Amino acid sequence: MKPTSIDHSQFESLYATQQRFFKHIIARYFEGPQQQDVLQDFAIHLFGLLHLKKDADAHLFESKAWLRTVLVHFCISQLRKEKAQKNNVWTKTMTQHIIVADEMILGKEQALKELYQEALGCVSKKEALVLKMKYEYKCSAKEIERRLGLPHVDVLLGRIKAKIKNKMGRIELEWW
Repeated sequence: MKPTSIDHSQFESLYATQQRFFKHIIARYFEGPQQQDVLQDFAIHLFGLLHLKKDADAHLFESKAWLRTVLVHFCISQLRKEKAQKNNVWTKTMTQHIIVADEMILGKEQALKELYQEALGCVSKKEALVLKMKYEYKCSAKEIERRLGLPHVDVLLGRIKAKIKNKMGRIELEWW
């Protein structure tokens, strides 16, 4: 059943009359800008309750005691969710670790791409295709042999690497 305009007007009336009361109770549990966030979340919760209980238990919404109980339970629930998130070690650790890793790897990744492009320029088109299949498309040597009809791709890869090392004047290439 979809909420009707009657639900909406009932909710607006209830929320307007009880907003100060709600803010007062929320202030007991939360501080600063978090109070407004909790008030908004509670407003959504209250609208859902109004929609579910308006027919059978409409009298509850006129009782400040019931509204206080609902709001206190909602605040306690929010505090438990917060505490669970704070105790979750992985959330903070992973976020910080990923941010640090991204900053460090970004420059290195670009250098590796440039090195890879430079290396592809040192070989023939056929050899470049073999390298791309192996390192970009992650094909196995057997699959490259099958698709290109080449024998002994492992040996060919070793020869291509040696050719690149000689032409580029490097002894160790990090992307191998």
